[in-house]
Amino acid sequence: MRTLATVCLAILAATACTKSTSDKNITYVTPFKAVELMNDPGSMLKRAPVSVWVDPRSPEKYAEGHIPGAINLPFPRMTAEAGLVLGRYDQFVVYDTSYDDTIAKAASKRLIELDFSDVYTLEGGLKAWTRDGNPLETGFPAPPSAPAKAPAPQ
Repeated sequence: MRTLATVCLAILAATACTKSTSDKNITYVTPFKAVELMNDPGSMLKRAPVSVWVDPRSPEKYAEGHIPGAINLPFPRMTAEAGLVLGRYDQFVVYDTSYDDTIAKAASKRLIELDFSDVYTLEGGLKAWTRDGNPLETGFPAPPSAPAKAPAPQ
């Protein structure tokens, strides 16, 4: 019985990503544009998106410094946990530490492959974020709570 469950999980994991993506599918945003997206108030014809920062780094790297309100979803766990952790959101800004970090790109593509839409990648990662005067938080992730708005640019 245990073997059957393991085989079923392996098949599910292997078939979970049905879309093929490339770097052309990535939409990069500057820190300023990301904050604008996160704080979009919507309009009479369009509701405000429920947005979230996604940090695909390890919990240890997340604890060293992350964007306030970000959810830590390490890339190795993304396929298995994205639906549960991110299912209530409809707009995502993924980031990593620096320019040309492969984890942010891979995580953005993985979310797209998992049928998440409105996925953006923070150009320059945390280096660009802090260079523009934006704050970081430290510490390990708290349990998921209500969606948070982005801090105002400084």
